[in-house]
Amino acid sequence: MRIFVLTSDHYIKAVRPFAYLFNRFWSDEQEVTVAGFRPPDFDLPPNFHFHSLGNMADYPINKWSDALIKLLHDYTDDVFGLAFEDYWPSRPVNVQAVHMLYDYMLQFRNVLKMDLYSDRLYAGGMTDYNYCGYLDLIRSDPASQYHMSLMWGLWNRELMLRFLVPGESPWQVELEGTPRVARAAGEVMVLGTRNMPLRHILAHRRGNPNELLLDGLDPADVEALRGLGYI
Repeated sequence: MRIFVLTSDHYIKAVRPFAYLFNRFWSDEQEVTVAGFRPPDFDLPPNFHFHSLGNMADYPINKWSDALIKLLHDYTDDVFGLAFEDYWPSRPVNVQAVHMLYDYMLQFRNVLKMDLYSDRLYAGGMTDYNYCGYLDLIRSDPASQYHMSLMWGLWNRELMLRFLVPGESPWQVELEGTPRVARAAGEVMVLGTRNMPLRHILAHRRGNPNELLLDGLDPADVEALRGLGYI
């Protein structure tokens, strides 16, 4: 299973604490591909490697989706994990559960996304759908918002490419991509779990790369990041 972490020149420094917390709470054996533009000026852990999508100037915010489409043509994994660089894991990840859900998506190719966090659980209108081992699966109501939410999740590459269009910002992908998915509700679905195998914080959720919002992160982890000079 491949994990993609999306970043930009403005936010790439957030990859260092992301990588530290990922390896602490997930595994330092899980391969992670950081997809951005200018390579980082710091070393990444051995299980992280950087993939450049070109010059950031060629992908302004209103062409953000073009960069993601390029990434999905550069790599052909049927199913992959996706996150942003400021989605920092905050608790131990149920790695076994993630792999169970990954295998589920390889089997059931009509699942567009498997939410690993609480996004679908609290979306409103969700229904119990099925189970995967000891995990309770929930289905996103076609009438609910944010089917294309870019919160931590597993994605079907072919289906994601179907619903991505060039010339959209990340917010447009989420907001305008959602009705595109809803119109195909009889063909595809978005699932999540009641068990939330992964918890994370949104370190830059106000869109300011110089402001950190660390509520939800253990104070000991905050001190460790400060001691390392990562924040």
